[in-house]
This record gives sequence, C-alpha cells and structure tokens, in this order.
Amino acid sequence: MDLIEDYDLKISQFEDLLQRIAADITSNVIFEKLTPSEIWKKSQRDVTSLRDLAKQLKDYMLLLKPEKAATIKKRVQALLKPLSVFEDILLRKAEGSPEDSRLALDELRRASVEGSSFLELAKEIRDNPSESMSTILRLKEVYDAKEYLSAISIPEATYLRFEGLKKEIKNLRLSVASIERALEDLKHSLDAVSAEISKFRPLSEEKTESEQQSSDLPAESSEDSDQSSMLEED
Repeated sequence: MDLIEDYDLKISQFEDLLQRIAADITSNVIFEKLTPSEIWKKSQRDVTSLRDLAKQLKDYMLLLKPEKAATIKKRVQALLKPLSVFEDILLRKAEGSPEDSRLALDELRRASVEGSSFLELAKEIRDNPSESMSTILRLKEVYDAKEYLSAISIPEATYLRFEGLKKEIKNLRLSVASIERALEDLKHSLDAVSAEISKFRPLSEEKTESEQQSSDLPAESSEDSDQSSMLEED
C-alpha cells in the first residue's frame, strides 16, 4: 500500500470513528445520567483511537503539505485539547455528579466539532498535496512500475532485441563521454590561444610609443651647441 492509499484509509477510519462518537455518545442523553467512570468505560476505546488517528494523520499532512504546517498543528491541537480535558474530568472525578458528566460530554462535543474541521483539512490535503510531493509520488510510481516490469517474463526474441538496444545505448553513452572530453580539451586550448593573442599589439602602436619616448628626451640648448663648436675650432 502506498502513502496516499494509507493516508486515505486513515481518513476513512477517522471519519467513521468521529461519526460513531457523535451518534453513540455525544447525542445520547443517556450518557449524561451515567457517572464519569461509566462514561469513560464506554468511550475510552473510541476516544483513544480517535486521538491516535489524529496524530497519525497530522504526520501525513505535514509530509504532504509542509507549507501548511502552522494550520495543521493548530487544527490538531484544537482537537486534542478538548479530548484531553474530557479524559481528565472523567478520570479525576470518576464517581462525580451528573454535572461532571455533562461537563465532560460538552468537551467531547467540542472535540467532535474540531474533528470535523480537521477532517476537512485532511481531505483537502489529500486531494491537493504540495507540487514537490506530487512529483516525488509520481516518480515513486514510475520506479515501482519499473521494478514490476523487470520481473515480467518476455519472449526470447524480444529479450534479445532489448539486450541489443542496451548495448547500443551503452556505446552511445561512451561516445558522448568521449566527445565531451574532446570538447573540454578544445575549450582549454582555445582559452590558451585567446590568452596569447591578447598579448599582441599592432606594429604602428609600437612605433608611436618609440616616437613618444624620443620626444620626451631634453633638447640640446643653443649655448651648449656654440661652446661645442668653439672647442672643436681650438
């Protein structure tokens, strides 16, 4: 049984139990005349089962719709609290008065109302789980189908064709891997060539720099030139 089927089954169990509590206990005026201990004896199994199912459903709901965690926790707490008060009154005042029995049953009625709201939320999440969880569940279905199909016997001719296809797929994967490695090597080579090319500059640019350096040298003054000429004559 998969997750959704199990979750749906627990929803049905919870709904049936909630209806039985409402019909047999909270709507039955005879219970108000019983002592708290008698009420607990007749209701313990159903109330305990309802509480356990609510906790189990909460875990499923948090898994299927984590973005609604705050709402889920709020709804389940609203259900569990009156159930706890109901149990506390019955056990604390086991031989109490009819008034104690009525107080306890009021808490159980409150729990039934909250249980209906909780049930609606559970069904809503069942019908509309989160997108990511839906994807995971679909993938699981595909995987389970694959496991099932792998166990099916097929004709030998069909098996041989499948084996041939597997070999072709394997060879294709090897070819793709080789091409990917070659492309990676080519990429590195292109990067190296591009780096070397970036170092080159036009010849005209080099001449311009040489001329600029020459123009930056200090020019010889006319006085120094005249003195040089007189020395040569002597």
